[in-house]
Amino acid sequence: MKKLFLAIALSVSTLVLAQSSASLSGRVADERGEPLIGITVVLVEINNGTATDLDGRYELKNFPPGSYTLSVSGIGYTTEEIAVDLPTGKVVQRDVVLKENATLLESVTVTAQTEKARLESTAQAIAVIETKEVKLKSADLGDILAKTEGVNVQRGGGLGSGFRFALNGLSGDQVRFFYDGVPLAFSPYGFGIANVPVNMIDRIEVYKGVVPVQFGADALGGAVNLVPPGLRNGYSGSASYQIGSFGTHRVTGNVNYADAKTGFFVAAGGFFDYTDNNYKIDVAISETREDGTSTGQLQQATIERFHDAYRAYGANLRVGLRDKRWANELSLEGYYGNYENEIQNSQQPGLIDQPTLGISQAVGGSPFGELLFTSYSAGLNLGYNVNLHPKWELDLKAGYNYDERTAIDTSRNLYNWFGEVIRVNNTAGELGLPDHLITKSQSLFARQQLTFRPSEQHAFKLSVAPTRQYRTADDLLIDGPFDPALDDGYLFDLVTGLEYAADLLDGRLQNIAFVKNYRQNIRIESLDPSIDEVLISERAASNYGAGNGLRYDWSYRLSTKLSYEFAYRLPRQDEIFGDGQLIQENLELLPESSHNVNVQASYRSKRTARLDWQIQGNY
Repeated sequence: MKKLFLAIALSVSTLVLAQSSASLSGRVADERGEPLIGITVVLVEINNGTATDLDGRYELKNFPPGSYTLSVSGIGYTTEEIAVDLPTGKVVQRDVVLKENATLLESVTVTAQTEKARLESTAQAIAVIETKEVKLKSADLGDILAKTEGVNVQRGGGLGSGFRFALNGLSGDQVRFFYDGVPLAFSPYGFGIANVPVNMIDRIEVYKGVVPVQFGADALGGAVNLVPPGLRNGYSGSASYQIGSFGTHRVTGNVNYADAKTGFFVAAGGFFDYTDNNYKIDVAISETREDGTSTGQLQQATIERFHDAYRAYGANLRVGLRDKRWANELSLEGYYGNYENEIQNSQQPGLIDQPTLGISQAVGGSPFGELLFTSYSAGLNLGYNVNLHPKWELDLKAGYNYDERTAIDTSRNLYNWFGEVIRVNNTAGELGLPDHLITKSQSLFARQQLTFRPSEQHAFKLSVAPTRQYRTADDLLIDGPFDPALDDGYLFDLVTGLEYAADLLDGRLQNIAFVKNYRQNIRIESLDPSIDEVLISERAASNYGAGNGLRYDWSYRLSTKLSYEFAYRLPRQDEIFGDGQLIQENLELLPESSHNVNVQASYRSKRTARLDWQIQGNY
């Protein structure tokens, strides 16, 4: 009984102490508004102090209320002493700006870990590509990614053409693409990662095999995240104009403004791409007699492509607030993207190899002279990040996207490879049947991530990422009551992930373990004119996956990583509903699964080496 009374007394005493204590928190920055790390913050009267974290923030709590002197000091900065009154039971917010001490600056040496080094030092199988140097070269994102180990990019032609992206042997929809942590479709660059202007990207994060839970994504081969440039206080911006062969012009520009005092920021960017793509190719054409008739024999000819132009443009505007007590950052972004693509021939035209006729690896088949694909998308994205508590962080991303694609295939003309009309067909359609199809999609995306850090060595993450899509279409050439394109397709994906990360042995050992659930619901509503009823087809699937990432530093110079994931990939919208042209509807398509194992070793130069170098191997 005495022990019970003692426990109750201690609990009551602790509660009373918590209610009668005072707390102080804030942010320390320099005169430009940049956060200062490792600054000493002390309440002089009671000698209670701490140091600022990576965001320049500090927190002092559970001390008697009253009037104190707050001393803020750091190497290279003048010491600030501020009088503060700290009432009972309240957390007082006091931000401090330190001025540089010019007499001490010459003797100060500052070392910091870059974001690239920080990411690559985690247990995740990741490669980070910084674009600072390549922005000065005539290169696009596809060229840069192709130089990364384990990555292969194959293009079907020039700028704007189809491409195949492969990561460690897995390709297509098995790899997911993101822009600042949001699916690439919810950005002005939804038409393909290989055609994104390099000047709009600060760095590229390539996750190999294992996809972190913070993306809320289903993938088998990994993920690629494009990170835009960060915001600086004051005005900043950049612009570029690139001219290339075959009538290629690429223009990009962005301008940003951030106010350190109010936390308000605005960022705007835009791009314009155009190319004729009139490069030369070898083709196999029919040999003709003097009277213009065909002999039936093939001959090889080198011609310029005449119907392969590409045009794309887009813009985005983001406004928000940051460094507030109620939000680390709150932002709203609007964007618009548009592209128009002429189609010269089918994506897989087939190559003809007949050495006896002098034809070697020439493109066969007939060209297209008027086939045209266009698309535009627009949407809004919301971002919100807040520290609910020193140990709890909430990160929310949500977006709405409207996408409209048009395929125009109404020509009756038959073209040869010289761009000449050689015949007028009785029926229209260069691909086969005539088509003027408009496909409309509306998508809603959200990803809520809650992080709990009980200590510096341990962290838990819960990520919930639902996506809702609605798709319908209309073939303008069909006037009757039955148009298969008018089917309504509903797709709901939900990816949930729970992760535990541990840093042990003074940071030499890191382990990340996680589990995921992949859920998909499909519904198609179609009108059957024969019975004048709406037919409904439905299907649902739910699967579980898991994985683990391990990193061990044998020394500063040598480290190894081992990661594994059993993952699922949910079928995409076009795979289920079809695209009305080349992909047929397939409601019964099931999720794919894969076991991914990734081994990586890294060896770097000594800390004191005059030449900084690093060798990495990945399997």
